[in-house]
Amino acid sequence: MVLFLTDLDPRARIKGSRDGLGAQAVWSAAGRPLIGNLTTVTDSLTDFTTLLVGLRLAELASPDELGNTTTAFLIWEQMAAYVRHVVHDHRGFFGRQRIAARAAKAGSNGGKVYLSAQPEHQILSNQRTDGLLGNYTAPARVSGLVTPGSPVRLTPETSAFVDDVYLPRLESGWGRDVRSLVRELRRERVVFDLGESTKCGAVASIFTPEMSQREIEFYRHHLVEGGPGDLTKGRQARLAVLLETRSPNSIRPSRPYLTSIADDAESRGWSDIADLVRRIIACESVLAPASILFGYLLGRDGAGLDHVVADLRSSWGDRLESIDPLAASALPGQEWPRIAKALAHGEFPELIRALAERNATAMQERGAALAWLEVTDQDHLRVRFRDEPADLPTGDEVRELWRYPYFIPSLVSILRAIGKGAA
Repeated sequence: MVLFLTDLDPRARIKGSRDGLGAQAVWSAAGRPLIGNLTTVTDSLTDFTTLLVGLRLAELASPDELGNTTTAFLIWEQMAAYVRHVVHDHRGFFGRQRIAARAAKAGSNGGKVYLSAQPEHQILSNQRTDGLLGNYTAPARVSGLVTPGSPVRLTPETSAFVDDVYLPRLESGWGRDVRSLVRELRRERVVFDLGESTKCGAVASIFTPEMSQREIEFYRHHLVEGGPGDLTKGRQARLAVLLETRSPNSIRPSRPYLTSIADDAESRGWSDIADLVRRIIACESVLAPASILFGYLLGRDGAGLDHVVADLRSSWGDRLESIDPLAASALPGQEWPRIAKALAHGEFPELIRALAERNATAMQERGAALAWLEVTDQDHLRVRFRDEPADLPTGDEVRELWRYPYFIPSLVSILRAIGKGAA
C-alpha cells in the first residue's frame, strides 16, 4: 500500500512549526488512516468538555440570535479557565498565562475579575481563533459532537448529554435550569467573584476527574473511536485497544514503542493496523533526520558543499543505517524517496541538493517567491531564511530521533483521561 497525499489537513498543523520541507503533509497523511478526528493540539478531554458545555450555554443564552452566540461562549471559556486555575490548578489550557496573572491581581479587586468579548478581557490575543472555538470545533465536528455549518451548534445527542450530565451540576450554584448563569452570559461584561464558593464550586464540578459511566461511554465513542462517522472505519478503535495495553506514561511515539504496537496488531490478526504503523515508522526514519539536517543547513549560509558534507560524515558516518527499508516506497512524490535513498546510501551531496529542491517545491506550493535554501553553481549554500547555528546529532542519536506526532499523543492523552476518570 502506498500513501497518497491530497489536500493539506488543516487540523494537522503544529503551531510555531516552520516546516520548510513540507513534512506536515507527509506525516499527517500517514497518521490520518489510524486517527481521523483529533489534532496535534486537541489532547485535553477537559477542553472538549469546556467546549460542549459552553456551546450549550451559548445556545440557551441566545436561542433566537443564531449568529450572536460567540460572546456568550467566550465569557464561559474565560469563567471556566479561571475556575480551572483557581480550584483545580489545571495547566496547559489556552490562555493560562493571562488567567494566572489576572487571578493573582484579583486580590486587590476583592477577588473579582472581568469577563467579556472585549480585547482587554480576552485570555488570548484572539480568543475566538486561538482558543477552544478555533482549535476544538473542527475535531468536535468530525467526532459527531457538533453539527455542520455555522453558527456552531451541538448535535441533538450531544445537547441531551450536556443537559443530563453537566447542567444539573451547575444548578447548585446558578439556580434551576442554570438561569442565573445564562442571564450572566447575555451581558456584555460580567463581574465574576473568584472567592464566591457556591458559583465557583458549581463550575468546578464540571471538571472533577471522577467520571460517570455515561461520560466514559460517551467520550470513548466520540473521541477515542471517532464517533458515528469514524473516518478510519474502525481502525482507530482497534489502535486504541493496543495503546491502552502500554504504560500510561508512554505518550510520545518512538520506534520501539510503535514497533511493539505493530507486532501486537499482527498477533491479533489486525494486519491493516500493523501495516499502517510500520509505514509511520518508515516515514519517520526519514522525516526526522531530514528535518534536523535541513535546520542545520539553514545555519550554514555561504559554506562550501564539500565542507558541509565533511562535517555531516564526521557526525553521521558514511551512511544512516537507521533508515527503514520501507521508507522509499512509503514516502510520496519523487523528492522524498530521493532523500530516503540518499540518507540510506550516504550520498550526502545528493541529499543536500534534494533537500534544497524539496524546500523549493514546498515554497512553490505555498505561493512563496523564493526558496529558503539553494546550492549555487559554485557548490556553496545560499540561505535566504537563516536559522540559529546548531550542532548535528550523532549517528547514535539519530537512531533515537522522533520528531512528528502522527496524532498519537492526543489519542493517548484522551485515553489516559478516560482511564483516570473511571469511577
